[in-house]
Amino acid sequence: MERDRLSQAIRLWVEEHREEAVGLAAKLVQIPSVNHPPDGDEAEYQRFLADWLQEAGAEVDMYQLMDVPGLKVHPAYMDSRVYTNRPNVAGSFFGGTGRSLLFSGHADTVYQGTERWNYPPFGGEVHDGYLYGRGAYDMKGGMAAAMMAVKCLISLNVPLAGAVHIESVVDEEHGGANGSLAGRLRGLNADMAIIPEPSNMRLYTAHLGGGIWKARFEGKSGIGFSGEELVSALDATVEFAAMLKAFREYRLGRLTPHPLWKGGREPEVTLLSIYSGDASRELQEKLPATGELNFWIEAYPGVTGEDILAELWDYYEAQLVHYPTLVKCRPQIKPLIRYLSGSEMRRDDSTDSFLQIAARTGQAVLGVPIGPPQGSPFACDGFMFNLYSSTPALILGPSGENAHAADECLELDSYERLIRWYAEILIDWCGLLP
Repeated sequence: MERDRLSQAIRLWVEEHREEAVGLAAKLVQIPSVNHPPDGDEAEYQRFLADWLQEAGAEVDMYQLMDVPGLKVHPAYMDSRVYTNRPNVAGSFFGGTGRSLLFSGHADTVYQGTERWNYPPFGGEVHDGYLYGRGAYDMKGGMAAAMMAVKCLISLNVPLAGAVHIESVVDEEHGGANGSLAGRLRGLNADMAIIPEPSNMRLYTAHLGGGIWKARFEGKSGIGFSGEELVSALDATVEFAAMLKAFREYRLGRLTPHPLWKGGREPEVTLLSIYSGDASRELQEKLPATGELNFWIEAYPGVTGEDILAELWDYYEAQLVHYPTLVKCRPQIKPLIRYLSGSEMRRDDSTDSFLQIAARTGQAVLGVPIGPPQGSPFACDGFMFNLYSSTPALILGPSGENAHAADECLELDSYERLIRWYAEILIDWCGLLP
């Protein structure tokens, strides 16, 4: 079948199977797979994927992380999680001597939260062109698109010359990535990988790094009836919050621009939560003795978590004169998650060829030119590919809204186009048998 006719057949197949595609994405959303460290509820979701992949004709590998040799002693392993009944799943299709491609996504989602949802967080309901639910956008929609793209080519009897793998790993959220590391050590290292994180149909060849830290303050509590010198841990916590906001502007002013983030979102310093005193009591009768503040800091590739903390402490010491309570109440800072290293896929003839294919097929599917590669505005587990394996990883996924928030949703038009885009990439990258 000549190439133009093959593209037309893909388009028609996707249109004819639109209901099935939406149903698959909805089903993935309807299976809760929430990560709540140190555990997670990915088991049922992973079993569903394994069954689906096997029924579609894949050779399926479902394995426990602790059975992967070398995982626990690897320098990138984070030894603070429990992996009982949290398997990884991988399915392999086609074969031959052509170039191989791996779709790698995470099974877990963040907690649905306590905010009000207009649509049930695990309902998988469709309204006005959007599929709603936790994980619909991050990142079950992208995984469903990869699954449907492979099924499309199998149904059309397209003879791909290279192997195609679909991998679903556990524990990516909340500073995870051991699942992705396990996949690399398991030996699933293709010529190229696509991570279907929600890129809004853009090509992300790099991603930010980021980490969460806790600052804890211990003051002198009470009421000064006898002239005692009291130190409010709450005041110290609020002053540190103000310092962090100033630190954000300081960092941005000193930041060397990165070409992949030109015109995009720069690395952030974000306050996540503040606690002080006895949170179980509405009425407080004294200055609070303790305070805690959680914060998130991002960085470009090449910056470590240690680099960030060193810069923060230098700034703290230089600015301390402006924060009188902090002089008396120095914070204790510790990481709450591993630092998710920023990374960038290597550039060589092979990856340049892949990017040209992705841009060309994307323009054909979307009807508009695909812009140059960019850096993503988020951290992810891509560094396990780019820093610890031979497989370079591109981030390419659907459009949507409200990741990690109430009413998370997948834009179905982008989802349908992404299925076609993935299928077109597979043909041109893996090649066709004679």
